[in-house]
Amino acid sequence: MTDDDIQIIHSPLTQTYSADGHTLQIEIYRGAGSLWILEIVDELGTSSIWDEQFETDTAALAAAFLAIEEEGIHHFVTTAQREAEAPQFMGGLAQAERPRAPGAPPDLLAPLSDEELDALDGFLLDQDTEEGMTLDMLDGFLHALALGPETVQPSRWLPKVWGQGDGAMLPPAVDLDEANHLLGLVMRHFNSIVLGLEQVPPVLYPLWPTTPYDAGEFEDAETWAYGFTEAVKLNPSAWQPLFDHPEGRQWYRPIHLLGADEVSPEEEALTRTPAQRAALSAQIEGSLLQMHAFWLPLRQVVAERERARARARRLSPKVGRNEPCPCGSGKKFKKCCGASSGLH
Repeated sequence: MTDDDIQIIHSPLTQTYSADGHTLQIEIYRGAGSLWILEIVDELGTSSIWDEQFETDTAALAAAFLAIEEEGIHHFVTTAQREAEAPQFMGGLAQAERPRAPGAPPDLLAPLSDEELDALDGFLLDQDTEEGMTLDMLDGFLHALALGPETVQPSRWLPKVWGQGDGAMLPPAVDLDEANHLLGLVMRHFNSIVLGLEQVPPVLYPLWPTTPYDAGEFEDAETWAYGFTEAVKLNPSAWQPLFDHPEGRQWYRPIHLLGADEVSPEEEALTRTPAQRAALSAQIEGSLLQMHAFWLPLRQVVAERERARARARRLSPKVGRNEPCPCGSGKKFKKCCGASSGLH
């Protein structure tokens, strides 16, 4: 049997993941009758292949998210120095220049079509839980994750999408294939928002409904804004610098007025009519661009730190915890890149 005769089965969980200006391809596949293989491919085609194989594709995806969360996305991004090096093994991952696995699903970076948005909307509306999200709530939630001060890993936010208190990353679908498909739709929608923000100038297409009233039709981003505030609640302290900034409070104001759980009587009076809510909704896109610009320098600093941490792990001799950090900060390694994530 030749390599061409081997049947490669790709999991529907195969997807892209974007953060900090980089996009990774998470490949999950197997041969007929074999265990699942996990491979992460960066923009230059460099692969990280797990030595371990997995009983289920869900377990493989969880391992990918966990590795990205623990190591940082820059651990899987090729540098010019790495490009010049021969393939090598590191921590259970084989790194090598290799072609993409054959038969990978196409268009994993494409925005969702109208039909796919309708399918996702229908599923979210049919969920038998009061804690799950609607499509416009999900869109607001994902916009906050995409432009906010830090990268929040899917393992933290996906359970909130489905309203699952048990921390499940997959939706409570009857059929596993359907659950995998829906997860792929959510991740593609998130990636399309991230990639839109990375354009120059940034491109935004927030989704909220136009609601008919006696006086006409009005845009109403109330549920969208609530989804945005739910993402902020994942780490409110990280967002505090925006709220401490006078202009930041103004940028966030329409989202707060429309989506906050608790507002003052004076604030509530500003959202009572459809026309008032439509006027606030019209301010949101400009606010998103301002908040994105506000957080961008911070995210770039964090991204540079992650690159330095990756270089320290992958290119340098092992560093003692009391030795100077290889990133050049002047601090001891244990107080800098050897510590938990954050700025220094």
